[in-house]
Amino acid sequence: MINKDIAKFPKHIQKMISYKNLLWKNINKPTTREKYIFTQQKIDKEISRFFKNREISKFNDSRSKFQYIGAFLKSKKTKIPIFNNNNQFTISAKDKAECLAKQFQSVFNSSNFDSSDIKAFNKNTLSFIDINPEEIYNIISKLDNVNNLSPDGIPNIFLKNTATSLTIPLTIIFNMSIMTSKIPTIWKKSIIRPIPKNNNPNEPKDFRPISLLCSTSKILERIISNKLTSFLETNNYLPTCQHGFRKNHSVITQLLETYNDYTLAIENKKCVDVIFFDLAKAFDTVPHDRLLKKLNHLGITGALLNWIEDYLLNRTFTVLVESNNSNEYPITSGVPQGSILGPILFISYIFDIIDICETENVTPKLFADDLKAYTCFDFLNKNHYSPLQKFIQTFSKYCEINGLKIAVSKCSSFHIGTKNPFHQYTLQNINIPIIPHNEPIRDLGIYFTSNLKWDSHIKIVTNKATGIYYTLIRSLKTNNTQFLITLFKIYVLPILEFGSPIINPYLSKDINALENVQHKFLKIIYLRSIKHNNSPTLPNYKELLDLFKLESLSHRRLKSNLILFHNIILGKINLKHDNTYSILPTTTRGNPHNLFIPFCSSTIRKNSFFIDIPNIYRKLPTELQKSSIELFPKLLNNFNINNILS
Repeated sequence: MINKDIAKFPKHIQKMISYKNLLWKNINKPTTREKYIFTQQKIDKEISRFFKNREISKFNDSRSKFQYIGAFLKSKKTKIPIFNNNNQFTISAKDKAECLAKQFQSVFNSSNFDSSDIKAFNKNTLSFIDINPEEIYNIISKLDNVNNLSPDGIPNIFLKNTATSLTIPLTIIFNMSIMTSKIPTIWKKSIIRPIPKNNNPNEPKDFRPISLLCSTSKILERIISNKLTSFLETNNYLPTCQHGFRKNHSVITQLLETYNDYTLAIENKKCVDVIFFDLAKAFDTVPHDRLLKKLNHLGITGALLNWIEDYLLNRTFTVLVESNNSNEYPITSGVPQGSILGPILFISYIFDIIDICETENVTPKLFADDLKAYTCFDFLNKNHYSPLQKFIQTFSKYCEINGLKIAVSKCSSFHIGTKNPFHQYTLQNINIPIIPHNEPIRDLGIYFTSNLKWDSHIKIVTNKATGIYYTLIRSLKTNNTQFLITLFKIYVLPILEFGSPIINPYLSKDINALENVQHKFLKIIYLRSIKHNNSPTLPNYKELLDLFKLESLSHRRLKSNLILFHNIILGKINLKHDNTYSILPTTTRGNPHNLFIPFCSSTIRKNSFFIDIPNIYRKLPTELQKSSIELFPKLLNNFNINNILS
C-alpha cells in the first residue's frame, strides 16, 4: 500500500483500511489470508484512483496545477535551525528572526564617504516625470494574479482586479509624490524572508535576505525606472560592456562577446587570463550620498533627484520567521533589493567603473555587479600579467573609494590555452585562487573549462535535466502524453537549451548526450501511454519525434541561433564581435546580406557562434533573410532546415 496518512483519504478508503487491519489479526486462517490479499489489492487500486482524480482536479485550474507540480520539483524549504549566538541558543521563531535581522543589518555601510570628487554634469538633464493613467493601467494589468505578502497589505491580485477603479487615484497619488519629492512611510518598509544559501545552513550568515516590498510602490518604481533607463540609454551614459538590466542585453549577449574573444585568442595561438571578481553584498553597501552625487553627475536633477533621495533614506526592514516578525531595523546604505528601481540605480552608480579602471590590453565585462576582466597574450611574453595585475589594483582602489567590498576568497583566476603559464595574481596582497586545469568554472550559468570544451557543462546540465524529468514522471499519475510533454518543455528544455548560442555543441558525443535526455523521456511516456499497445516494437528517436510532433534539440538550437543572428544583423541587438563576419557591398537584387566570413583553422573558433551561424544563415532563402524581425521566426519555423544542412 502507498504509505500515506490515512486521514487524507476518503471515508470509503479509510473503512477499507480499517477492515484490512481487522483481517490482519486473524491472518493465520487460510480464508482470512485470501481476503486480506484481495482487500490490500483493492485498497491499492482505490488509492491510485484517488491520487489520479486529485491530480486531474488540480490540473483543471492552471494556477493550482503549477503550484502542485512546483511542490515536488522545488527543494523543500529548510527550517531555520537553532543558532548559537554568543553561547545563547535561539530557539523561538521570534529570537531567530532577531538574530537574522542583526546579521542582515551588519552588512550595511554606515561609513561616510567623501563625494567631493564627483562633479555635476549639466549637458542633458532629467528633473521631472509626468505620469499618465494609461501607463499605470498597462503596468497593473500585467501584474501577476497572486495574493502576495506586501507591507501595506495590498496584494497584486487586489490591484489587478480593481485596475479600472484605481488607475485615476493612483495617477493623482504618484504625480503628487513626484512633485513633492516624498513617498509614504509605509512604502519604505520591507519584509525579509530568509532563504538558505546552501543545503545545510547553520549560522545566520548562511541565509540570503529576500525583500518583499509594497506592491503599490513598485508600480511607481516601474514608471520611474523606465524613464530613467531611457534617459541613460539615449545619452549613452552606461558602458557598452554592461549587460545587466538593459534592454536587448542579457547574460547571453555578454557571454557571446566574451567567448568570441576567447576563441579568437585560440585561433591566433594565444592564451587568455581571466579574473572573476566577487563584490560582497554590492547592492547593500552603496553609500547613498555618493549614489545621489553620481546621479546628479549623469543629469538627474530637481524634483526627481529629490524623490530618489527620499526613496533611499529612512528605510526599514523586519525579518519574518514562521509568522513572527523581528523588530524594525534601519537600512543605512544600498539600493533596495527586490525593488524595481534598485538595479538601474546600481548600474548608474558604477557607470564610471570602466573609464576609471581602463587598462590597455585588458577587457572588462559586466553583468550588474558581476565583473570579470581578461587579457589575451602570447605565451612567450614574460610580462603578460602586468596589464591585468594593474587592472586588479585599480579596481581595488575604485571599490575602496566607492564603498564596495571585494570578497577576495571568492574571486578566482581562470587560465585558457594549452601553453598558459598559470600566473599567480594577487589582490590586496592576497593570492587569488587559481581554477585548476580542466576544472569547470561557472560564469553566468555556463560552465567553462580551460580547453573551451563543453564536456563538463553538458554533463552537469544533462544530469540536472534528467533528475527533473524523472521526478515529474515518478510524481505524476497522468498518462496524458501532451501534458507531460508540455511539462518537459517548461521545466526541462530551458535547462538543456540555456546558453546554446555560446555552447553550440559540434562534437557527436556532446550532441548525442543532449538528445538522449529527450529521447529517454519520450520512450518513457510512450511506454506509459496507450499508444504503445498498437505497436509491436518501440519506435526509434526520429519516429518518436514525429509521433509527438517535436523537433530534435539540435534543430531547435539551430533555429534559435539563426533568430538571434537575424536580430543582430538587423541591428536590434548590438554586439561587439571583432574579427568575425562582415557585410560586403552588393549591386545585385538577390541576397540582401553579402556575408564575408574569415577562414579559421581551429575547430573551436570554426564552430563558435559568429563563424558557424553566419555560414548557415547565408544559405537561407532570400525571402527569409529579407523578412522582418517579427516575421523571420514564423518563416523559419515553416522552413525545412535540412535543406541547408545537407
